[in-house]
Amino acid sequence: MAMQVFKTTTTDDSPLDASGGTTSKPAVSDFLTVQSFTNFAAMTGAITAAWHALQKLVPQASSLWVPYALAFAWAVISVLISIDGLKKTGSAKLEAGTLLGAVFVAFVNSLVLAGAVVGTNVATSPSS
Repeated sequence: MAMQVFKTTTTDDSPLDASGGTTSKPAVSDFLTVQSFTNFAAMTGAITAAWHALQKLVPQASSLWVPYALAFAWAVISVLISIDGLKKTGSAKLEAGTLLGAVFVAFVNSLVLAGAVVGTNVATSPSS
């Protein structure tokens, strides 16, 4: 069985809820589950560190758009790696409602994530 880093199992009838997953269906990204609202510390730290490193390499990366772009990139990656897991068991295709729900959760999560990164940057930067 392949390692499921950043992915979790969900139930057959509720592909966005990781509270009672089953290994009988493909996993979805943790970022798309309702539980992801409590799992921002690691990605906030990772994007903050990446943003600060990029600023050292490319001064133009100081723009506030950079953490938003990184957070949205993570949202897109999360949806893409979860396509099979978002399908209900026995269904060959993805339901539009499930996909739109996942995209909405990923979008809101990415806004919150980027906001946390920007807020962390403000809180940890020396005052002028």
